[in-house]
Amino acid sequence: MELSLAQFLELSKEDSVQIIDTRTDVEFLQGYIPGSIHIGLDEIKTLNALKIIEHDCPIILVCTQGTEAILIKRFELLGYTQVKGYLQGGFSTWSDADQKIDLIIEVEVDELAMDIPFDEYLMILDIRAEEVFDKGHIKDAVHLPLIEFGDPGSMSELDEHFNIYIIDDLGKQLLLAASVLKKQGIHNIRIVKDGWDAVEFLKNKFKIVASPKKNLSDDQEYQ
Repeated sequence: MELSLAQFLELSKEDSVQIIDTRTDVEFLQGYIPGSIHIGLDEIKTLNALKIIEHDCPIILVCTQGTEAILIKRFELLGYTQVKGYLQGGFSTWSDADQKIDLIIEVEVDELAMDIPFDEYLMILDIRAEEVFDKGHIKDAVHLPLIEFGDPGSMSELDEHFNIYIIDDLGKQLLLAASVLKKQGIHNIRIVKDGWDAVEFLKNKFKIVASPKKNLSDDQEYQ
């Protein structure tokens, strides 16, 4: 169902309604509707595994024109039957009407490396799966797997006074994670472009450690 801006605004006021933005990463980084969650067109299938959105949650969409039908079909196939419609004209309708927008800051990995020694409030949030995090991660990184983002209690360590830098595997789920955190009221965040792949490329600039074995108390140097 095509939604006018007025209809979209009215629905978005309801606490139970979730806005999902399926535009490309590049488009989303240029600005998005506050409270939206970013799910790429080819990442919709991950929603079931992550359990970030319940199947009976009312959904309104912001998407690239021409993708509306396939999007609704994919949501329905995954069991999300409460798709109420999509914004007519997409994000440009929103921005052309001078509605408020939000931004997510993307940084290069070398900027993170330069900031670590000088920012006492810097927090590295590593959202990779436990098995890969344990093999190697930046020293003092906080581990919160993306799969746990559906539980608000898991975010209890995160606080707005931290300068949070998010790292994933290849940079493909950073916007999803960042948009979920922003929806939870955590706004002082940055995403590290290309994720752990970029960290490994410049690993000489970081102290990389492995998680200790159960019989060890200190982190081991990552080989």
